[in-house]
Amino acid sequence: MSSLQDALDALAHAPADIDRLRAVCVALIENRRDDELLPYTERALAIEPRDLEFVNWRAHALTLLGRHFDAVATLRNHAALPWKRAYHEMSLGHSLVMSGDTERGIPMLRDAWRKAAADGEWFARKAEHLYGEALLRVARPMGFEPWLARNDSDSGNYQPVGVPTWSGERDLSGKRVLITHQMGYGDQFLFFAGVRQWQAAGAQLMITCDVQVHALMQASLPGCRVVSAQRPLHHREALPEALASQIREFAPDLHATLLHLPLMAAQQSPLPSPFFPAYLRAPDAEREAAAAWARELRAAQPGKSLVGIFWDCNQRHAHEVGAVMRCSAIRRSLPLSEVDRLVTHPAVAAKRHFVSLHHPDAQGFAGMPSGNISVYGPGIRTFAQTAACIEQMDAVMAVDSGVANLSAMLGKFTIVPLNVASEWRWGIDGDSSPWMGDTKPLRQTVTGDWRSVIDEAVGFLS
Repeated sequence: MSSLQDALDALAHAPADIDRLRAVCVALIENRRDDELLPYTERALAIEPRDLEFVNWRAHALTLLGRHFDAVATLRNHAALPWKRAYHEMSLGHSLVMSGDTERGIPMLRDAWRKAAADGEWFARKAEHLYGEALLRVARPMGFEPWLARNDSDSGNYQPVGVPTWSGERDLSGKRVLITHQMGYGDQFLFFAGVRQWQAAGAQLMITCDVQVHALMQASLPGCRVVSAQRPLHHREALPEALASQIREFAPDLHATLLHLPLMAAQQSPLPSPFFPAYLRAPDAEREAAAAWARELRAAQPGKSLVGIFWDCNQRHAHEVGAVMRCSAIRRSLPLSEVDRLVTHPAVAAKRHFVSLHHPDAQGFAGMPSGNISVYGPGIRTFAQTAACIEQMDAVMAVDSGVANLSAMLGKFTIVPLNVASEWRWGIDGDSSPWMGDTKPLRQTVTGDWRSVIDEAVGFLS
C-alpha cells in the first residue's frame, strides 16, 4: 500500500508526467485494485495516445467494470499498435463475446488460441480456456474440452503425485478414480451433477470438496467416498497431508479435476437432457428442522407461497479478494432498493412471502428489505442448512451465485436476475438455461440497469 501512496504522492506533484502515471497503474495492479485504473489510463492516453501499455490497461479496466462495448472500441481503435497479434485477437475476441457478439468473437478466440499455441506464447492456455468458455456460452458442450485449459490458466487444482490423469477413456470398469475440487461453491454444485456418468462408466469414486459443502455432498452422492479439504489456489498444488493419507488409502488408479467431470457427459449421444440434472438433497436432520420451521411460517402467512431470495454477492464488500472477483460480484448483485421494491410491491406481497437465503455474517452487508421477508429460523451456517431451507420453498430467486446453482441442482424452480454479460451456464438469451432445468433467467438489457429486471420479476410473481 505504501508504494501506491508514494506513487500517488509523486503524481500529485507532476500530474502530467507519464512515467508517474505508469507507476500509479503498476501499483494499483500490484494491490489488486485494477478496477481503479481507468482515470489514470485516460490521463496518460491524452498525453501519449499510442502507448500500448496504457491502452491494454484501459481495455482491462473497462472489462472489469462491465463496459464491454467500450473495451471493444478501445481495442479496435488501437489495432494498429504493435500488439502481439494473437494477444490482441484474444482480448478483442473475448470482449466481443462478452458484449454479445459471439458470431465474431468465437472464431477470433479460436484463431488467437491456435496462433498463440503454435508460437508457444505464455497466454496460449488463457486463450484456449476463453475459447472454450465462449462455446459454452452458446450451449455447445464441445467447449468443455478447451475450457479444461483453466487448469493451466486461472484455476488452482490439486495434482496427486504418481496418479495418472484421466485421458478420456469411457470404460472405467473396476477403476478407482479420484476427483478433486476447485473453483467456487456454485461450480462444485453444478459440476458434481456429472458424477452419475462416471459411475455409469464403472468407476469407483473418491471426491474432494470444500468443507462448507461436505455434509451436503455426502447426502447427495451415494456410492461415493466424499472427503473435505481446503480449496486449491495454485496450479498443481500439493495435497494437504490429511487429505494425502486418505487418498493413499483409497489407492486411485486415475485422477480427474472438477473441470474434467462434464467431459464424460459431453461424449454421449444423445446428450443428457438437461445436461446438468438436479441431484442434491439436504441431510435428514437438516430436512426435519426445515420442515418444522416451514409449517409454522406457512401458518403465519396463510395463502402465500414461500420464495427464497438471495441478492448480494458478499465478495463485492471484500477488497482482499482482488478486483476481478470483487467487480464480478458487484455486477451480479442486486441493489437493496430494488429488492425492497420487489418484496414489498402490493401485488407481489399479496401472493408471496420471502425468506432470506443469506448467511447471517453476510446479511449485515446485504441489508434487509423493509418488510414481507423472514429469516430462516434454524439458521444458515452451512450449505446443508441452506439446501434444507430451499427444499421447503415454492421457488427461489437468486442472483448468479452459489445459491442459484444450489437451488437449481436441488430441482427447485429458480429465478435468476442476470447482468448483461452473465455466466455461460445461464445462456445468452431466452427464458431458460440451456444447461439446467426449471430455471428462469431475467436478463438485463442495459448494463447496470436492474429496474427493468425487477419490473419483470414483479410481473412474473404477482
